[in-house]
Amino acid sequence: MAQPAPYPPKSKTHLAASKEAWLAAELRELVARAAIKEGDTEHAFPGLRFLRVSKPLPYRKWHAFGPMLVMVAQGRKVASFRGVNLSYDPSRFFVVTGAAEFEGKIIEATREKPFFAFCYAISPDIVAKTLLALADQTLAPMAEPVPAFVGAMEIPMLDCAVRWLRALEDPVERRVVAPLVVEELVFRLLRSDAAAAIRSAVGQERDTDKVQSAMQFLRAHVERSLSVEDVARHVAMSPSHFAHRFRAIARVSPMRYLKELRLQHARTLMLAEGLRVGEAAARAGYESTSHFTRDFRTLFGASPGEYARRFRDP
Repeated sequence: MAQPAPYPPKSKTHLAASKEAWLAAELRELVARAAIKEGDTEHAFPGLRFLRVSKPLPYRKWHAFGPMLVMVAQGRKVASFRGVNLSYDPSRFFVVTGAAEFEGKIIEATREKPFFAFCYAISPDIVAKTLLALADQTLAPMAEPVPAFVGAMEIPMLDCAVRWLRALEDPVERRVVAPLVVEELVFRLLRSDAAAAIRSAVGQERDTDKVQSAMQFLRAHVERSLSVEDVARHVAMSPSHFAHRFRAIARVSPMRYLKELRLQHARTLMLAEGLRVGEAAARAGYESTSHFTRDFRTLFGASPGEYARRFRDP
């Protein structure tokens, strides 16, 4: 009696497709657990927020203040900038390369299958560190840096995102593992073909190390009153050249970077040390509490008091 032919082993392509489908499902589940309410949900990890939307929804204007990564776990969205439409969904990530203003629309979302995504405001420190590591890669210069781009969601980036969001669910891993994984995520992002837009705009000049040194100086003296001239002097650059190169590499201006450092510092003082709004504002280098409150609301979407209560209360 003839024996049946052995079942053919799965091809590498089939295995890759299976792994990609599993990772996509895992990402969808992780984002769904984190996006606990309709609209935005701010996460304790700095710069990270989750989005749940249950119907098609237009956005008249939304602002990005520096480099930002958006990964969609379910549904589809279109962002518009100067007449250019960029569509992204679970198969494509979206990156804003610097400060910019967009219009957008979520075009695939229902109550049964909500739009799920996360947005991460990439720390300029990580961008500079990664660009320094990639400095030996030669790129053809672009005629004009683009404000945003979409790239294909490949398995290494998808896997990295899943490991990052998993780490965020455990308090110990959130402190130890998550920062390492997010550096890997940015590394993979900046090695992608689409990210040549960022790396080409930076160029191959030997200023990345000085910009990174300036960032370290600003972090160490976040409570001091500093000017562009002070920081440029510290890294032995002229103020104009320093400001130009800082913006090219970090994708934000030096003073915008310092402002965000101060706001993040104040956020930590309120959440970890229990300081009141006025105390945190003063420690973070703000002379005016009202000015601090306005800047805090712009960055975090809530007043300092509201924000602190949201994370302190169950």
